[in-house]
Amino acid sequence: MDSELINTGSIALALAIFGAMLSILNTWHALDRSRLNLKITPAHAFPLGAVDPSINFSIEVTNLSEFAVTIQEVGILYEGTKKPGTLLSPILLDGGSWPRRLEPRTAVSVYAQAPLPNGGPRIRCAYARTACGQIITGNSPALQQIAGRRAKGVFWVI
Repeated sequence: MDSELINTGSIALALAIFGAMLSILNTWHALDRSRLNLKITPAHAFPLGAVDPSINFSIEVTNLSEFAVTIQEVGILYEGTKKPGTLLSPILLDGGSWPRRLEPRTAVSVYAQAPLPNGGPRIRCAYARTACGQIITGNSPALQQIAGRRAKGVFWVI
């Protein structure tokens, strides 16, 4: 009789612990769904056809959030300074307008001329600023290559 009570109590305790763990996991998942989640990917762009050959840089912004986000500006950030290098008039190949509202799981690529060497600070990362003022940054091997060439005062010509 006592072993039956011990087994019943152990099973009840195990189920209670399992339920508490599921509750914590559910709360964490709900909080995670309400967070802003953007992926910023700077890349080389290779102009093809009747496109301006100086357009050789792109920044792709992907909305991984569960809600729509408006991207107000994109650009690059430099080491040692808070002043951003904003793309003032980004080129959009899809003909859409700027600023851009991104629905969940959609992306936009903006194109511009790559940053030219001017002896200033090195490139740190690319960024996107949302309409609510959040700044999300991203980096890539392509941007690191551009930053390295910028530091040496050399840049490629396409």
